Amino acid sequence: MHALQEVARIRILRWPEVSVPALLTSARERFRATFATTPDRFRLARTVLVVGLLLAGTAAAGAAEAASQSTRDIAGRIEPISAGATTLYRSLAEADAIVTSGFLTGGLESSQTRKDYDDSISEATTSLATTGAQAGDEAATAARVEDIATLLPVYTGLVEQARANNRQGLPVGAAYLQRASDLMRSTMLPAAEAVQVRQAVQLDSTYATASAVPLSAILLGGALLAALGGVQWYLFRTTNRVFNLGVLVATGAVLLGGLWWAVAGTVANGHLERSRAHIQSVTDALVPAQIAALQARAAESLSLITRDGGAREVDFAARIQLLARNNGEGGALGAARALAPDTSAADAVEHALTQVRDYVAAHEEVRRLDNDGSYTTAVHSAASSEPSSSASTFTGLDDTLAAAVESGRQSFDEQIEQARVWRTGLTVGIALLAVVAVVGASWGINQRLEEYR
Repeated sequence: MHALQEVARIRILRWPEVSVPALLTSARERFRATFATTPDRFRLARTVLVVGLLLAGTAAAGAAEAASQSTRDIAGRIEPISAGATTLYRSLAEADAIVTSGFLTGGLESSQTRKDYDDSISEATTSLATTGAQAGDEAATAARVEDIATLLPVYTGLVEQARANNRQGLPVGAAYLQRASDLMRSTMLPAAEAVQVRQAVQLDSTYATASAVPLSAILLGGALLAALGGVQWYLFRTTNRVFNLGVLVATGAVLLGGLWWAVAGTVANGHLERSRAHIQSVTDALVPAQIAALQARAAESLSLITRDGGAREVDFAARIQLLARNNGEGGALGAARALAPDTSAADAVEHALTQVRDYVAAHEEVRRLDNDGSYTTAVHSAASSEPSSSASTFTGLDDTLAAAVESGRQSFDEQIEQARVWRTGLTVGIALLAVVAVVGASWGINQRLEEYR
C-alpha cells in the first residue's frame, strides 16, 4: 500500500509543468497546421463571418421586434388598460360628487343631475368590465376589480334609498347618502386607486422595454465590422485586389442596418419619451387632481346635507391639500406643474391653480354663512349657478382638469403613433439586411476560393 502511494507521489512530482505562454504557443502552432494554406484560411474567414452575421442579425432583429412589440403594446393594450383604470377611478369619484351635490337643493333632483350621475355610474360599470377582462392573470388587479364590482350595486342601492327618502322630505335620506359616500370614499375609491397605480407601473415597465438600448446587437455589430475590415485587408494582401465586392456588400449591409436602427430607434425613442411625458402627467398628476377636487366637493356637500356644522371641514381641507398644497407648490397640481410636457399643459395647470383659489374662497363663504346660522343662504351659495358660487367655481375647475386630461391623452396618441410608425418594418428590414450580408460575404470569399481550384 505504501509502495503504491510512493509511486503515485513520484508520478505527480514528475508531471510536466505547463505554462500559459506554452499553451498559447502550442495552440497557435496547431492553428497554423490546420489552416496552413490560403484556401483553408479563406474558408475559416467565411465561416466566422457567416456565423457572426447570423448571430448579429438574429440579435438585432430580435431586439427590433421586442422594441416594436412593446411600442404596439403601449398603444394598443397597456395604455388602454391604464386609461380604463383611471376612468374607473374618476367616474366613481365623479358619481359621488354629483349625487351629493344634487341633494343640496332637497326634494327631487334635476333631470340633468340624474343624467350626469347615471352617466358616471354607466362609465364606471363599463370600465369595470373592460379592466376586469383585460386584467387576465393579474390576480391583484382582478381581485380589486371584483371587490368594486361587488360593492357598486350596494352603493347605488344606498343612493336610491337616500333619494326615495329625500323626495319624501325624510331626514333619514341624508343618513343613507352618508353611508353610501363613506362606502365610496373608504373602500371603493382606494381599490380603484390601487388598480390605477398598478396599471401605471406596468405601463412604465413596458416603456422601459420599448426604449431599451440593444447592447448585445451593438457589440456584435461592432465586432463584425472589425472582422469584415480585417477580412477585406487580408484579401487585399493575399489577392492584390483593392476591394472584394461580396465583403464590401456585407459591410454595406451591416452599416445600413446599423444606420437604420440608429435613426429609427433615436427618433422613435424621442416620440416615446414625449408620449410618456404626456401620459405620466395625466396618470400621476391630472387624474389625482380630478379625484381630489371631486372628493373635496363631495365633502363640502355632505357637510351641508348632514348639517354637521363643518365637521367635515377637516376632510375638505385634506382634499385641497392633496389637490394643491401650498398654493400649488405641492399636491397633485404641484406634480402636474413639474411634469407638464409643454407650454400648453403648463398654462392649463396655472389656470387650474387660479380656479382652486377661487373655489376655496367660495367654499369659505359657504362655511361662513352656515356658521352664522344662514343655512339656506349657504346652500344657495353652494348650489347656485351664480359665477362666484361654490358650484360654479368647482365646475370651472373640473372642466379645466377634464380638458387637460383629454389634451394629454390626445398628445399621447399622436406621439405613440409616430413611435410605432418609425419602427414599422425595422424587424424585417434588419433580417433581410443580415441575409444580404451573409450572402455577400459567402459569395465574395467563394470567388477568391475559385481561383485556387
